[in-house]
Amino acid sequence: MKMISRIVLVCMFLGAAALSPNAAQSAVQQATQTAKPIQDKPEKGVDRVTQVSVQLEGTDSIGARLGTQLNDRFNRSSLFSLTTEGKDAPKLQLLLTTSPEFSGRPAVGSIYSVCWVFSQGSGYLAYLLARDMGTVSYEDIEALADKLVERTDGIAAKYGNLWK
Repeated sequence: MKMISRIVLVCMFLGAAALSPNAAQSAVQQATQTAKPIQDKPEKGVDRVTQVSVQLEGTDSIGARLGTQLNDRFNRSSLFSLTTEGKDAPKLQLLLTTSPEFSGRPAVGSIYSVCWVFSQGSGYLAYLLARDMGTVSYEDIEALADKLVERTDGIAAKYGNLWK
């Protein structure tokens, strides 16, 4: 008996909604207007944020620009927290060394070398996790910075147990 009364009630509700489509449409509009907008950038999660620092060594302008781009990318990312060198906490360090590709023409290109090192803190031995090297020009700085940030995220995911 209870089952029949529930079925009758559901049918009456559906029939009323079908007879007044304007009421159903206004209810949908009202529900969408009160919903909060979704953020474009995900919030930093405590379990996924990696402490990272970039240490640049070099005197060429292309390498300096690459180091600045890396710092900017890490600072804007929700997966990383850019730290200073004085902070004594477990972190992933990027040791970036650059040099002009041609000593007579320093604006043509730059040679870079990157080492990803895990540091537990001051007084601890740092561990080499990965390395990369290559050449870069002014036109390729943006793409290389993106590539290095992606690789850093992969390394942080692979060796994430070190931060726990």
